[in-house]
Amino acid sequence: MGAAQDGEDTRNVSAHVSAEFADEFDRALKRAQIDGIVPLDMSRAEAIRRLMRAAIEDPSLMASVEGDDDG
Repeated sequence: MGAAQDGEDTRNVSAHVSAEFADEFDRALKRAQIDGIVPLDMSRAEAIRRLMRAAIEDPSLMASVEGDDDG
């Protein structure tokens, strides 16, 4: 099952995280954009989709990150 294309069924995925956590993610995304790692116009949603794809391809990525239930 690949990423949803136009016209395909899609599912809206959400997660509640602290404002500080979201800000940290946005700063990391901005750093990646400035460093040329990702396109300058990449949205937070696209970054999250890419992270989800990476976890699907290598589930061990989820085990290598410390969990934080509060975000």
